[in-house]
Parts: sequence; structure tokens; C-alpha cells
Amino acid sequence: MAEWLTYSLGDLLPFDQATYLRLFQLYNARVWPATVIGLGLGVWVLWSLYRPTPDRVRLASLVAAGCWLWVAWAFHWETYAPLNWAARYAAVAFSVQGLLLLAAGIALHWFGRAERLEARPRVGYWTLVFAVLLLPLLGVLLGRPWQGLEWFGTAPDPTALATLGLLSMAARRIRLLLMVVPAAWCLFSGLTLL
Repeated sequence: MAEWLTYSLGDLLPFDQATYLRLFQLYNARVWPATVIGLGLGVWVLWSLYRPTPDRVRLASLVAAGCWLWVAWAFHWETYAPLNWAARYAAVAFSVQGLLLLAAGIALHWFGRAERLEARPRVGYWTLVFAVLLLPLLGVLLGRPWQGLEWFGTAPDPTALATLGLLSMAARRIRLLLMVVPAAWCLFSGLTLL
């Protein structure tokens, strides 16, 4: 039993960091030009939410829903699952999140009256800016090749982080339910990278 204490998180993964980072290079090459489309959608979301309104946030949630469904299928199911058995479960979670965002974008009211004046939309907006524009640049600063960068709309980490920023602009009753999967993914991904 004492031997179990000698294991680290890295011992539980069937791949090393170089393999994981190379996975994104191969994935980006396979899905090209989806990475450019995802970046374009992210920039459009940033532009449209510079001054958020309920309709703009709803449209952004529909864009995010499509991105979550894409990442579920193209990244988790098709690319990551052969490397990590848990990716199939992540694909299901990402699909559920995409469908929830789709339903929220179609049917729900995103803002409460008192919430329009809070600082929360500004924090959410800057989280979106970080996820869409600065997170890929951070990869370059850390020495990753540009072909292997993670982009909003096609990679799970920036998509989840951007969704947390988007959801911070939502009414409380909506955001608490919809933040579970993105927050859980950020925790899982952080532990994987650790």
C-alpha cells in the first residue's frame, strides 16, 4: 500500500508531454482550415460582445455550442480517444455541454435586470480575450510551434475557458448549471498538463 504513494499524476497517463503536444500538431493539420474558422468565430464573438446585449450573448452561446460539439467529435472522439481511454467520456461531456448551450441560446433569457450594471461582463469579456487571442500566444512564448497551438473553437482548453468568460455574462440561474463542464474540463486539463 505504501508503494501507491510513490506514484504521481504523470504515472497515470499513457503518454508523455511531448506526445500530447504533438497530438495538437497532427490534429491541426488534419482539420485545417477549421482552426482558422474557429479563430474567426472567436474574433467575431469578441467584436460582438464588446458591448454585450442579451441577443449578442445568445448568438455567442450558439457559436460556443457549435464549437463544443465540434471539439467533442473532431478532437475527443476522433483524435484524443485512441491515446487516452477517458477521452470518450470527455466527448460525451462536451456533447452535453454543446447541447445545453444550444438550448440556452435558443430558449433562455441571459441577463437579469440588476446584472447589467455589474463588473462581471467586463471580467467575462477579458477572459474571452485571453482564451481567444492570448492563450495561443502564450503557447508560442512557451516554445510550442505555431502548428501545434490550441485555438478557440477547435481545441478544448481555449473553448472551455472562453465559455466560462461567456457564461459569466449570463444570469446566475443559467451560468451555474452551464459552468460545470467547462470548469471540470479546466481542472482535468490542468492536472493532465501538470
